[in-house]
Amino acid sequence: MAKIDGPLLSMAASGSMGPRLTFSQRKSGQQVRFQRAQTDIVTSARATQRDYFKSAAGWWSEMTAAEKSGFGGYDEREA
Repeated sequence: MAKIDGPLLSMAASGSMGPRLTFSQRKSGQQVRFQRAQTDIVTSARATQRDYFKSAAGWWSEMTAAEKSGFGGYDEREA
């Protein structure tokens, strides 16, 4: 949530409102930036890599604890 100092944006504002609108202070004064939504361009290389990852995740979930232990502790998240 944006932090507003003074009447509606007349003095200072910083932070974000929603996922796209960001208020900040620069040398030149107040600035409001709008970030466009990024598009997910699926190329053949990216689709292939995603398929590899999905396959590996599926194999990992099907492995037993004894099989996973051969990977040096990668089956447990470190806190």
